[in-house]
Amino acid sequence: MRPSPLLAALALAPILSARAQVTDSAAVWPAYVAAEALLDSLDREHGRWVELDGIRTHYLEWGEPGGVPFVWLHGSASSGFDFRALAPRLVALGYRVIAPCYRGHGLTRVSDYDFTIYHLADDMVALLDSLGLRAAVFSGSSKGGFVAAATYDQHPSRVLGLLLSDGGSWSNQWDFDHNGLEGARRQVAGGGPPRIVGASRFEVFAQLLGPALARAPAPPPADRLLEPLVSISRRPDGRWAMLDGFERLMGTAEQYLASATAPSTLPLLQWSQHAMIPLAVFRDLDVPLFIIDPVGEPDDHPMTDQNQRLARLHPDHVVLKTYEGTGHAAFRERPDWFVRDAGELLARIRLAGGRR
Repeated sequence: MRPSPLLAALALAPILSARAQVTDSAAVWPAYVAAEALLDSLDREHGRWVELDGIRTHYLEWGEPGGVPFVWLHGSASSGFDFRALAPRLVALGYRVIAPCYRGHGLTRVSDYDFTIYHLADDMVALLDSLGLRAAVFSGSSKGGFVAAATYDQHPSRVLGLLLSDGGSWSNQWDFDHNGLEGARRQVAGGGPPRIVGASRFEVFAQLLGPALARAPAPPPADRLLEPLVSISRRPDGRWAMLDGFERLMGTAEQYLASATAPSTLPLLQWSQHAMIPLAVFRDLDVPLFIIDPVGEPDDHPMTDQNQRLARLHPDHVVLKTYEGTGHAAFRERPDWFVRDAGELLARIRLAGGRR
C-alpha cells in the first residue's frame, strides 16, 4: 500500500504533522514560491495535456520523437513528476520518456473513483494512440508496476518490454497468505498521509511543511518540495487538500489490513490490484521483462520467492535484478542501477528487432 512515499522522500517526515501549527509563515513563503516556480518551469518545458476517456490527463515528456517510447508509471500517492531526475538520463540512452499522472493522481483530477487498475491500463494505451505510437516499454514502481502488468495483460501487442520495480511481478494475496500481516502493518504504521485542508494551496503547504521549514537552518532545495506541492489540489467545494481522494483510491489502513481475508472491501482500484495473479498475467510472456527486487531489512515486500518463480517459468524473457540494501522506492535509492538496467533492457529490445 505504501500510503505516503512522497513524505518519506522529503527526509523531513519525522517532524511533519497535520496537527502542527505554522509558527513562522515568513519561513514558508520563499520555499513555496521556489517550489511553484520549479513546477511551472517543468510544466512549461515538459508538461502536456490530453483527454483520455473523457478525463483531462496530464503527462510529462522528455526526448526526441524517434526515441524508443518509455512510459513511466508512478506509485500510489505520487505523480509523473517523480521521474524528473531520471528521465534525462534515459533520454541519453535512446528513450523517449512519457510520464503520465494517471486518474486521481498528481495533476489528473477526477470526481468518479469507480475504476480499476485495468482502466488505468486502457488509459495508457489511449495515450499511446493519442501520440501515434504503436508500442512502448512500460515501467513502473509499486502500483505503477501493476499498471504496467495490467497493460501487458490486456494489450500485449502494445508492449515492447517491461521494467517492474517492486510491483506487478508479485501478488498481494500471496504475500498475505505466506508472510502474514507483519509487513503490511509496517506499511500502514503511519496511518496514511495527513489529512490537511485549507483555503489555498499555500495554506495546505504551510500546514504540511511549515514546522520543518521554520526550524531548518537553511531552506531546502525547491526540488525536495516539488512533489508535496503537486499533491495539493483544489476540491470541488473550492478548498484545497493534500492527496484529496486518497482513501477513495486506496482505502484506509484498517481496510488494507482486513483485505488479507476480505479484499473486496477495498476500493475498486486497490481490490483489482489485489486480484492480479502475475503467473496468469505473464503466462504467455514474449517480451523482455526486467524485475527489480529490492531487498532490505526489514523487507516490507518479501517477494523474492514469487519473482524467482516467474523467472524460472520464463528463463528466456525474465531478468531478475536484486537490489541489496534497498527499500521499496528502488528507482530513487539506486538511480544508477535503475539507469543501468533500463539500458540493458533497451539493448535486448533492439537485439530482438526493436519495435513490434
